[in-house]
Amino acid sequence: MKAMILGFAAAAVIALGTAAVLNMTGNSTAERYSSTSVRL
Repeated sequence: MKAMILGFAAAAVIALGTAAVLNMTGNSTAERYSSTSVRL
């Protein structure tokens, strides 16, 4: 049971850390897949 809780906690920390890093880089899907002829 203790290992499962630690696994869930580790997964949450990894997911939150990854989301923070991706938000800091500023690469959203809207910026990535738009061109000058696309209005968002």
